[in-house]
Parts: sequence; C-alpha cells; structure tokens
Amino acid sequence: MTTDSRTWFYTTPEPRPYYIEERVNHTLWKNRLQTLSMTCTQAVPPIRMEGNWQGNAVTFEWQPGKYFILRMSQESRELIGVLRQMLMMRPALSYEDPSGLHVVEWHTDGGADRWRDVQGSPEFQGVRRLRKD
Repeated sequence: MTTDSRTWFYTTPEPRPYYIEERVNHTLWKNRLQTLSMTCTQAVPPIRMEGNWQGNAVTFEWQPGKYFILRMSQESRELIGVLRQMLMMRPALSYEDPSGLHVVEWHTDGGADRWRDVQGSPEFQGVRRLRKD
C-alpha cells in the first residue's frame, strides 16, 4: 500500500483504528522510521496514536487539515525532521508541557493563535517559535 499524509492528515480518514494505523505506520516506515509502530487510541478527531521509538514514548494527536501535535519523552530531532517531511510543512512551535514531555506542533494556518496561547502560559517551559507566517 502506498500512502502518505494526504490520506490521513490532509483528508479525514475513516474512523476505523486499523485503517488509521495502517496508513500512518506505512507512511512512517516509508520515511525511514521502520522501528516505530503507532497504535490508534482515538479514531475520531482529534485523532490520537501512541507508540515507542528507541525507548522514547511517542504520541501523535491531530485534527485533519488543521494541526498535528507530537509529544515525546525526549526530544528527537530525527523524528521531528521526518515528520516535517511527511507533513510537508515546517513545525510552528515547540515547548515542554506540564508533564515534562517535549512537544512539537505543526499548524496549517501557521500557528499564530496557538503561539499566543502557549507563550502566555506559565505551565509551558522552553517555548520556541519555529515558523512565522
């Protein structure tokens, strides 16, 4: 099966966990992340998936066509770079959330509203703007 982010991010996938897992995992594997396998924990938007990559807990959350959020226990520039290629856009912002996870967000609208929300909140640490539109 040939798949890319157009089949699960830029369009709303069928709300069936297996189909979402198949599309996302094939996209990951096609993009050099053969050891990452994600499990769908919520098949309706916002869609959520969980996995483990190189001992690093990883979660995805996204609203098709709007935003994609990567959470991981430790920052991985390799994973962030591959997701950037897969989503075909630069990430908008990054920070550490209240639970200590490293978070990177992609927004199709550039993320200016989200930036204002995160930047003004003391619960988020190390907030960085990565994309300005």
